[in-house]
Amino acid sequence: MAMKSRVMNAPKQQLLIYGFDNETTDKFKAVAERMKTELSVLPPESAAEQVGYLAGFAGFSARADKSASDPRQCVIFSCMDGKKLSRTVDDMRANGLGGIPLKAAVTSVNQKMTLSELMDELEKEHRIMHKGEDK
Repeated sequence: MAMKSRVMNAPKQQLLIYGFDNETTDKFKAVAERMKTELSVLPPESAAEQVGYLAGFAGFSARADKSASDPRQCVIFSCMDGKKLSRTVDDMRANGLGGIPLKAAVTSVNQKMTLSELMDELEKEHRIMHKGEDK
C-alpha cells in the first residue's frame, strides 16, 4: 500500500517547453499527444523558477521574482526513461522540431537550477560539443 502511495505522488511524465510561438507550441502539442505525454507550456516569468518546481517535484516552491523572463527557447523532458525520450526526440525531428539546441532531461543536479541557469549551462555544453564545426 505504501508503494502505491509513492507512485501516485511521483512527478508526472511531461514535456516542458519555454519561449516558443503559437505555431511551434501546436507542433509540440501534437508530439505530446502522440507520445501520450503531458505538455507544460511555461510562461515567460518561469525563467527565475527552479526546474524541479516547474516539473512538479516535491520540495520545491515558487520564487518571489515574477518579473524575470528570458528570450531563449528550451525543451525539458521530465520523468521519461531513455526509450521514451529517444522516441519523443525522434518524433520532434520528424515534425520540424529537430533544430532546438537547448534540450535537457531533468536530473538531480539541474532540478535545483533556475530555468535561466539551465539554459546558460546548456548553451555552454552546446558550444563545447560543436566547437570547430563552423570552420
